[in-house]
Amino acid sequence: MTTDSGDSSNGFVHLDSEPIDVLHVDDDPQFAALVSAFLERRGERFRVHTETDPETVLSLIQDGETAFDCIVSDYDMPGLDGLELLEQIRVDHPDLPFVLFTGHGSEAIASDAITAGVTEYLQKGGGSEQYTVLANRIQQVVERYWAERYTDRARQAIETAQGGINILDEDGHIQYVNRAAADLLGYERDQLLGEHWKTLYRDEDITEVYDVLLPQARQGQWQGHTSFERKDGSVLETHHTLTVSGDGSLVCTFSPLDDPATERALSLRERTMDEAPVGIALFDPDAEGNPITYANDWFTELTGYDRADVIGRDWLFLQGEDMGDDAMAELESAIRNHGRTTVEMRNHRADGAAFWNRVRLAPVFDSDGELAHFVSFHDDVTERKTAEERLRASRARLEAVFEGSPDMIVIHDADGVIHDVNQQSCEKLGYTESELVGKKVCEIDVTADRERAHAFWKDLPTNSPRRFEGELQRADGETIPVEVHLTRLDLDGKDRFVAMDRDISEQKAYEEELVRQNERLDRFTSAVSHDLRNPLQLARGRFELLEEECTSEHTEDIEFALDRMDTLIDDLLAFARFGDEAMEVEPVDLSELVRTCWTTVETADATLIVGTERSVDADRDRLQQLFENLIRNSVEHGGRDITVTVGDTEAGFYVADDGPGIPASERDDVFEAGYSTAEAGTGFGLNIVKEMVDAHDWTVRISESDDGGARFDVRTESA
Repeated sequence: MTTDSGDSSNGFVHLDSEPIDVLHVDDDPQFAALVSAFLERRGERFRVHTETDPETVLSLIQDGETAFDCIVSDYDMPGLDGLELLEQIRVDHPDLPFVLFTGHGSEAIASDAITAGVTEYLQKGGGSEQYTVLANRIQQVVERYWAERYTDRARQAIETAQGGINILDEDGHIQYVNRAAADLLGYERDQLLGEHWKTLYRDEDITEVYDVLLPQARQGQWQGHTSFERKDGSVLETHHTLTVSGDGSLVCTFSPLDDPATERALSLRERTMDEAPVGIALFDPDAEGNPITYANDWFTELTGYDRADVIGRDWLFLQGEDMGDDAMAELESAIRNHGRTTVEMRNHRADGAAFWNRVRLAPVFDSDGELAHFVSFHDDVTERKTAEERLRASRARLEAVFEGSPDMIVIHDADGVIHDVNQQSCEKLGYTESELVGKKVCEIDVTADRERAHAFWKDLPTNSPRRFEGELQRADGETIPVEVHLTRLDLDGKDRFVAMDRDISEQKAYEEELVRQNERLDRFTSAVSHDLRNPLQLARGRFELLEEECTSEHTEDIEFALDRMDTLIDDLLAFARFGDEAMEVEPVDLSELVRTCWTTVETADATLIVGTERSVDADRDRLQQLFENLIRNSVEHGGRDITVTVGDTEAGFYVADDGPGIPASERDDVFEAGYSTAEAGTGFGLNIVKEMVDAHDWTVRISESDDGGARFDVRTESA
């Protein structure tokens, strides 16, 4: 071995000052501008691009004029929401960092975001510190993205390098070997992994490696000429470099010296076949059983067999009983007639797993025109075959839906020309099938804008349904509001759009009636809260002045009437406004809440006993209304000195008193609006209790308390 040593050094500079291009997507332009300003202030490296239209974002990314390092997107946006935008971006950019920055936060959205593959999920807060958190998250995911991309490129470069590369651990055992190194040394990769480096040297050279090469390498780098011993015992003369990495591993790179023997040993043709990204096998058509004489690495990876287990076997040894007679007959005919053919058949790997194998067969002739052997090329087409089977099943389901659907179904092309309709479309719109086929969609959809519709169809991805509303015009001129579910499909090789149009006339009528009811409700609450409250306050003020000026036996009745009207207004407002605001569910301590309610209700000389230690998940304000009304009900019906008890049950809580109770015959009626047996009762108190219970998906039951009074059991846990 000769060791013409030299010395060199190199380094890699990480571009930690490189700008980070961020695309921020939010349909609120003012908030988008605010986020841009804060991000660029938080990090000098940030270059923030803002976009308010999610559809435009897809075109912007596809154009590629700016290579964005991270997407920051809101969730709740018109057209595409944040997760739908992520889904479409992931088609061509599966690793691009995507941060969902949303004010519409919930556990369900967070779960969906994680499932969809969001890189980071961050909920918008109320202060400027949220932008610092956002900036830190962006920088972290981008640097991780750059590192992974750099690692992938480095790994690809190492794997495809023409020179040999080995990596050894601190004890000198081979931990990694690239394909070129294995080929140069005459081994399979797995035969070298775990072996000590001494396996690759002649006995007479090992001492020099220990005394010269390794000490210099650990000081920085060794470079020179080395003689390796191949598996077959032949010697490979190489240019050789040893470098120690930061973790103590030894990186070994080498390339053969330019000599004719080396070039002949490394046949360009065989190396090309070994490197080909397709399974290749040669077999002898004249020998019995057509034995395989050569198989490349891709073939062994595809089938799971070692090369030694493949050579000499019948070239169709992968076939199973389900291969198919037609495919076998086609192959036998090609071999018999020295022809070419391509078939797809079910084969089996070494572990027994079935896969679809596309086999392309061709004869190879020698220089004399005689058949030398056959070459077969093998591709795993399982995914495509599975997709085709799914497509066939989908088409069958679509045909069944098409014929039997209660909805209108219209199939049109990218120009909006209708090609097919179902019978329901004809009946609903008052046309015959021949009258509808050939029309443009815009001729029957009065809400469709021709230019916008064409642009929308052009950009709609295949198999990505979209939902929107439209309005179809019947043959008699009347219109039908519809909910449209539009999907782009490949039907028999043709680009088609399938629109399922659902008649929502009843829904629209209900929505309009609901709007009218809400308007009436608004007017009612306004009248109750303003028009009735003001004269009531005036009457109460005049009454107080009257009491100061004179004494009368009628004043007590007047005060009672005024108090009852005030209570009635409060109950009516609570009942009318119930449901206007979304519930905010949180853990609520019943003991603390009940004591608070006791102070807000006129309880006279009544006594409260609190025997609960339970906490329930509820809307605090509505739960307070529930307890206030139950306490008020007990005092109104049981007298000023009544005792009210609140305690726990196995599945919830109860409120009981020692008053006269509620007769069994009346218990089904007490929750009805306006029902009351008390002189001062409004009849809305227990109805409000029932509404609050239903809003929480709880149940309430009335029974007799241990003291003979009324008992209300509220079950908060499902059975």
